[in-house]
Amino acid sequence: MKLLFTLLTVLFLSVDALLAQSISYSVPRAYKSSISADDYKRIVDLSVVAVGKEFHINKVKDGTITLGKNENLQAVNLHNLVAKCIAVPDKTQWEAVIQDHFDNLFMSIRKQANLNVQNFDTAAKYLSLRIYSQAAVTARGGVGQLVTKTDLEGTYTMLMLDLPGAFTPIPQTLFASWNKSAAEAFRIAQHNVNKQAIDKITKSFDFNGSSIEMSFIGNEDYATSYALDLANNSPELVGKWGSVVAMPNKGLVNICQISPEKPLDFVQFIQRTKALIEKSYTEHPQPISSRFFWYYQNRFIPINVTTGSKGEAVIVAPLELSTLIASGK
Repeated sequence: MKLLFTLLTVLFLSVDALLAQSISYSVPRAYKSSISADDYKRIVDLSVVAVGKEFHINKVKDGTITLGKNENLQAVNLHNLVAKCIAVPDKTQWEAVIQDHFDNLFMSIRKQANLNVQNFDTAAKYLSLRIYSQAAVTARGGVGQLVTKTDLEGTYTMLMLDLPGAFTPIPQTLFASWNKSAAEAFRIAQHNVNKQAIDKITKSFDFNGSSIEMSFIGNEDYATSYALDLANNSPELVGKWGSVVAMPNKGLVNICQISPEKPLDFVQFIQRTKALIEKSYTEHPQPISSRFFWYYQNRFIPINVTTGSKGEAVIVAPLELSTLIASGK
């Protein structure tokens, strides 16, 4: 029970102290430009009904439902739910979206209660990975109590438990009890991700008389974490000189291979997809990065992309890539 409390505290803990019982309908600052006050109030009211069936509610403020002090769960964060609703244009579906969200959450809680995740052999079967932007993690309290590493500049790769209905971050207290290295835990998690069913498509596109091959990886839960290990799980998507990779959101990865035969295809790839990547980043409820990265020898190196005087994308390749291209080997 104490372990369950710790897991859920890390996932849902609000920074607000438990004060007087009340409901505030003030729209959180992060969503003021995305949702009206009336729509936010509706989300809060429907959420209070759903959560109230399982827990005693103390108050609602700043996108967090704080629960009674005698509950096993301290608080429920509404930020992801608000993003889900915003992504559904038909507001008549919001009630179903909200109910499904909490049904999955409560199923995950019950699943955790029945699992002895303090036993590493048990937990290892459920280890997984999620990539989050640093801004998103900071807005939810930072990484101080979590297990993370950085694969893409400006993001965190977070060690998770992949339980039915929800992904749960692993707190440092639980991780420490396993007496395992972070390297081993992340390796097992990546192995679990690599076994997931992923959609992969490769197509050729004509740009100014030149044919450029692009690949796409899609899976709303695993696409980006799968792409962290392309050399092992999808070597056919990695050229001799690596690949240029974009991960705008958790469900989509765009890839262009780099080879001695077509060393500069990646330039047109970036120029032609830059606007699409930025749109996929800004409009998704769980964005990751609007940048392009050179994936080479299991590293993701940021590519400097700026806007020229005529609005065109200006690409500056990483020094190591430029050296490969210049050598032609």
